[in-house]
This record gives sequence, C-alpha cells and structure tokens, in this order.
Amino acid sequence: MQENSHPKACIILPTYNERENIGKLAKNLQKVIKNMPQWDIDVLVVDDNSPDKTADVVRQFQKERSHFHLLSGTKKGLGEAYKRGFFYALEKLKPDYIFQMDADFQHNPGDIKKFLQKAQKGYDFIIGSRYIPGGDCVNLEFKRKIYSWLANIIAKKIAGIGKIEDCTSGFRCISARFLKNLDLKKLSSNSYGFQLSLLHAAVKKKLKILEIPI
Repeated sequence: MQENSHPKACIILPTYNERENIGKLAKNLQKVIKNMPQWDIDVLVVDDNSPDKTADVVRQFQKERSHFHLLSGTKKGLGEAYKRGFFYALEKLKPDYIFQMDADFQHNPGDIKKFLQKAQKGYDFIIGSRYIPGGDCVNLEFKRKIYSWLANIIAKKIAGIGKIEDCTSGFRCISARFLKNLDLKKLSSNSYGFQLSLLHAAVKKKLKILEIPI
C-alpha cells in the first residue's frame, strides 16, 4: 500500500442500460465511503454507451463528488468493460485494491467494508461467495443460476480451481499489484470466461485467496 497516506480502493461498475439503478447505487456507495474514512475510495462507472443514457445520471452525480468517475466506450462484453476499467484505474487512480461489482444490486454495497478488512489482513484476491456457509444465491434468474453452476463445475474439475467454491462470482476485491503484472489482454472477454481466467491467473500466481459469504 502507498506510504504516508490512506490505502486506496477503486470500485469498478460496468453498466449497460442501468439508468434506473445507478443513481440509487451511487447514493448507497457514497454512504459506505463516508463511513470508511480510513480508506480513499473511488468509484469508476464503465458504461458501454447505454441507449438509456445511464452516463447522464453518472455525470449529474459527478458534479458534487470528485471521487466518482465515468469511462464510456463501445459495448464489447463484460470482460472488455472490466479490462478498460482496470487499465484506467491502474493508470489514473492508482489504487491498492480494485473491486469488481455489479450495478444491478445483486451485490450489497454494505459488504465492501468486510472485503477491505480482509485486504488489510494481507489477502490478495477476496471473493464474495454464494456457495460457502452463510452465502446464498437470491434474486438471480434461473438461467443465470444454471450457467453459474455449470461454469463452476468446469472451473473446479477442468481448470484446476478445485479449492474455490464460487469461481464465477462477480463481486471481488483484487490486489492492484497483481493486476499490474498481469497481461490483461490475454484474458477472455466472455462474461464467465473472464471471471474464470482472472481467477485461474490468481491461483497460478499463488495469491492469498479468500472467500467470504454474500
């Protein structure tokens, strides 16, 4: 972590037609940030030129909150959105940790504090897990549950990530040092493929990985 300053984190939110959610989520994140003065936390919205003008809501929110950022681009899939976000955050915002988080309230902003507490204990890759005791998979449509279940089987049996229970979770807190030294361009751009290839790289690097229930 950076010397002589608070540790820094950046929450990356990929969005596409999230106009109805992003304003409410931004307010929730603002409360979380306010209650964690020991951390400097930025929020980076990576919007894929949403037709519903999600970006306009973010720009309005930015006017009074300098730690909210907007990165717009062409829709090329979740993986590409995260890659753009990672590159931008690492170059411009220089965090110690980067969050992956959904903008549709699948993930509870109140859990951010738990992730950062574990980060301060030395963990490099913290996963919000639905499949360990205390975790649950709610408000997720049946088709996505099946895809997640199948992807986890593939990851555990084929990709060699057997000790991780939730390999496809989209709620993660990751060491920026790890991401800086990773060739992000080689990661899959597909939604589940990106999550699995990123986790696989972390396992190969023998990072300190932890799952916490969500």
